[in-house]
Amino acid sequence: MTIATELKAITADTSSAALYSEYTGIPVEIVEKCAAKFGAFNQVTWSECEGATFCDKAKLYYENTDEYLFDLLHGSRSKAWRKQVYQHFGHWKWMTSVGPDVIEFGGGLGLTCSLLREEGRSVTYCDVDGPAAKFARWYFERTGQRDIEILHTPSSELVLPEGRQWDLVFSDSVIEHVPDPVATVERLARALKPGGLMYLIIDAHDVGPAFPMHQHVHLKDLLAGSPTLRSLAHVHHDGDVVNAFRRMS
Repeated sequence: MTIATELKAITADTSSAALYSEYTGIPVEIVEKCAAKFGAFNQVTWSECEGATFCDKAKLYYENTDEYLFDLLHGSRSKAWRKQVYQHFGHWKWMTSVGPDVIEFGGGLGLTCSLLREEGRSVTYCDVDGPAAKFARWYFERTGQRDIEILHTPSSELVLPEGRQWDLVFSDSVIEHVPDPVATVERLARALKPGGLMYLIIDAHDVGPAFPMHQHVHLKDLLAGSPTLRSLAHVHHDGDVVNAFRRMS
């Protein structure tokens, strides 16, 4: 595909801000301004979440606050833009290199799940039962992708159906949000089919003032604490940020 064709596709794609405007009734200009100030919303909203622990605050933040969606809107300008980002950084070839059954942990707005469904995959969206998941359900209805499975998990720990496994276990910029990254990665690794791929993108050290809900995540700590992760073949490594693991048998 030529650059001109890519740009045309992105221009024709509905922006995330326009989608959220349609969903909420908030004028798109206001949505765009709020998304541009996502960091301020993150700081204020997180500070207003009562709780003695990170887990307590995260539960309120992800299950109840609409303002967090401005962060997600800022990070995903449109579905076509998100695909271009994956292609540019080489993620897309990994994401589409395995079998048909896919789960995205921390599916957010649902754009990536929608992209993978367009590739003919059988897709499971997994996230906390909060504002983001409610938007994603609406979005899948809007796109006619009602066959995307939606799984809700508590914010305190990742809960998946026992015995279920997928060919691709994917997570993008989510592990740094969870109260227990090691336990989360261990559960994701156990959900991988033989021959399957786990692809993790982690904002491992993006913990500035705009991201009070992030924690530092070190790959060495994930490996030390997750025996299932250690048992997988480490097939792609880019520091703490991008890593792919394959279950050989």
